[in-house]
Amino acid sequence: MTSIISLRYLPAAVLAAMFTVPVSPPPRTASTELTADLEKVAATAPGILGVRVLHVESGDGASVNGGEWFPMMSVYKLPIAVHALGEAERGRLDLSRQVRLTAADRRPGLSPLARTIEEKGPQSLSILELISAVVRISDNTASDALLRAAGGPRAVSSTLARLGLNGIDVSRYELEFAADYYGVCCLERMKPYTLEKFMAAVEQVAPAARRRAARAYIDDRRDSAQPDAMAALLARLVNGAVLNAEHTRWLLDEMAEMHSRDTRLRAGLPPGTRASLRPGTSGETDGIRAAHNDNAVVVLPGNRGHLVIAAFLKGSRGPESARDATLEQVARAAYRWASGRR
Repeated sequence: MTSIISLRYLPAAVLAAMFTVPVSPPPRTASTELTADLEKVAATAPGILGVRVLHVESGDGASVNGGEWFPMMSVYKLPIAVHALGEAERGRLDLSRQVRLTAADRRPGLSPLARTIEEKGPQSLSILELISAVVRISDNTASDALLRAAGGPRAVSSTLARLGLNGIDVSRYELEFAADYYGVCCLERMKPYTLEKFMAAVEQVAPAARRRAARAYIDDRRDSAQPDAMAALLARLVNGAVLNAEHTRWLLDEMAEMHSRDTRLRAGLPPGTRASLRPGTSGETDGIRAAHNDNAVVVLPGNRGHLVIAAFLKGSRGPESARDATLEQVARAAYRWASGRR
């Protein structure tokens, strides 16, 4: 796939004119009512809920704890993907370039690619295939390989700064923040690295140390985000102010194929509603989950435009169904407001 347009030199007004299709905004239900609905959900949530809901074309919306920081977990894969595609547009990254992955590249957590490497040996994927694996499946092995190929966390941070998105932080590789969450020390001493060595090290962490590490992770500003900032990134993506038209369409299409967390925001939308998702989930320690997140770009029916929902839940207790239900309620309230139905 090749980039067809470079937009970085165009003013924001021109970009909006080029890529924003004229739409009828949703009937104006007062944002104060949406805020009240979201506050009700937050009041009964099993943890601290942060939400930003935004109708992209009108700019109307509401926020609850939108300026607070929340651990992203796999949500952070979206800015990495945006950065990589942007680098390709600027001629600094070849999307067809092959990356060879070996046993040393296997990562903990969700990673079908790690299992494939274990069963079949080293694998070669293009940069574009890595992005797809990251966005569609949230593959952790693909994520670290992509981040390394795209220049590392500092390069992604530079892109976020250029976009003015100071409420999103990308500081570490997947392996590094997994080690921090589990309380595993000194990855540099784990040479040659293997996934088996890492998991053995996790098992050796004393329970008290594991609890301290998991608690500290919740408040760690690294690899965290503010819901307001994540919603802004998604809205700019929709408006064509982040990537060119081809890459914008491709990325949103790939995100729409994310189905592993359909019990969250997607569950609160009418069946068949197109939603491009970017979830994120941490481990659970002593019944507390550091992060249980989901983000969506929703296409509204009847030429009503796009609805962005950035939802983050941190420090949550209770069953998985209660966490999922909280995000489902957020989506239901947001969609009801955007549709003008009470």
